[in-house]
Amino acid sequence: MGDGQQALDYLLGEGKYAGSRHASPLLLLLDLNMPVLDGYQVLERMKSDKRIRRVPVVVLTTTDDAREVARCYDLGCNVYVTKPVDYEQFGEAIRKLGLFISVVTVPGGE
Repeated sequence: MGDGQQALDYLLGEGKYAGSRHASPLLLLLDLNMPVLDGYQVLERMKSDKRIRRVPVVVLTTTDDAREVARCYDLGCNVYVTKPVDYEQFGEAIRKLGLFISVVTVPGGE
C-alpha cells in the first residue's frame, strides 16, 4: 500500500476497493510513518471497526520511545517491534518475527 488511507480502504472495502472481494488478512504489519493517514490513525480506525478489529496488528517501526510504544498498545496493537537500523540485524528481526507469527493463533472472522 502507498499510504495509510489506501491500507484502510483495502481493509474496509472502501474507495477504489469498494465492491471488491478479498479474504480478510490474518495479520497486519503496520508502519507508523505513512503519508495521508499515519499508523496511529490506521490502528485506531481498525480497532473501532467490528469487521477488522480482531486482525492482529504488529507495529514495525524505528521509533522506540516508551510513550509511542504505550500509545500503540493503548490503541490496540498486539505486538510492537522496533526495526534495527543495521541491515543484518533487521533481517534477523524479520526471521524471528516470522517464527513468532508461525505459532500464533488468531481468532476467526465474525
